[in-house]
Amino acid sequence: MTAGWLAPDLTMNAADYRELVGAALAFKQRYPQHTECVLRGKAIYFLFYNPSLRTRSSFQTGLSRMGGHPITLDPQNGIYTPALPEAEIPYSTERVADVARVLSAYGDAIAIRMYGAPAGWVYGGAHRHLEAFAKWASVPVINMECDRFHPCQALADVMTLRERLGGLTGRRLCISWAYSGSWHKPVAVPQSLLLAAVKSGMDVTLAHPPAFALDPAVMNAAEKFADQTGARVRVTHDFRDGMSDAHAVYAKSWCSLTHLPAHAGEPVDETAMRAAFEPHRHWCVDQAVMGHAAPNAGYLHCLPADRGQEVADDVIDGPQSWVFQQAANRLHAQNAIMAHLLNPGCLA
Repeated sequence: MTAGWLAPDLTMNAADYRELVGAALAFKQRYPQHTECVLRGKAIYFLFYNPSLRTRSSFQTGLSRMGGHPITLDPQNGIYTPALPEAEIPYSTERVADVARVLSAYGDAIAIRMYGAPAGWVYGGAHRHLEAFAKWASVPVINMECDRFHPCQALADVMTLRERLGGLTGRRLCISWAYSGSWHKPVAVPQSLLLAAVKSGMDVTLAHPPAFALDPAVMNAAEKFADQTGARVRVTHDFRDGMSDAHAVYAKSWCSLTHLPAHAGEPVDETAMRAAFEPHRHWCVDQAVMGHAAPNAGYLHCLPADRGQEVADDVIDGPQSWVFQQAANRLHAQNAIMAHLLNPGCLA
């Protein structure tokens, strides 16, 4: 397996992660006039199993402006769908091992976005799909979001927090579940953010109803990184308690892992999933909720936001919103990731 950006959340240590954040912020200041040739001639294949606005447009814009060539492949209609051995269908799919080796012969990296329905809603199934690509590819594989991690989003998040708060050691971040009329959002964003924040030295309060706990393996990893950096991790099931004195509030919806199927082919227990959501409609960030945070605290969201459910308009559109600076940083974070993988010397 070649080096890639599959799960740096777990594999990159705190010191290296902080160094990359600093390099990404510096790289942002040079873009685009002084970065226009750093990926000249590089080709990256993009496979989107799920819809995308920010990820698709920011990756492809950044790569183009740095002299590279984005090539989008539709893995469900435009090509034979890449599949693991147990999911192969004759004349409909092509084994991931074959696709990875062929694309490696043509281009310089493979970027994949996959979660939820394309993996049968089995938690970890999409991540295993990406791992199979990484096993067989001889070029870097970039995780553009799977069902476990969203490392590209997390890097943009930490860049935004650094720009807004300066040094992050000892700063307080609330990562909170929020209500949505849809249960379909994966846990990738809060899990990657939790790990990135504690590596950055932030004290994190994770707020969620009991049914919406994150992956225990991720929680254990967060505690270990926190021990290394002196950060603290606290869990609460009280929405407003989670916001208390936070310097930044990152509230979004995610699904309940306990109600996802254990095996491919099993249906999601949608009745139980929706029943887990409905008692918590009040988990919406409005001005009153933000009043529990520290003065001048900022609100973040990865977008798209379910307005009126996850967050009130006057928060996401108001002076406390850091959301659109955060969205803009997706471009710069991913530029740094691509440069880190394909031309690391240019980040120095």
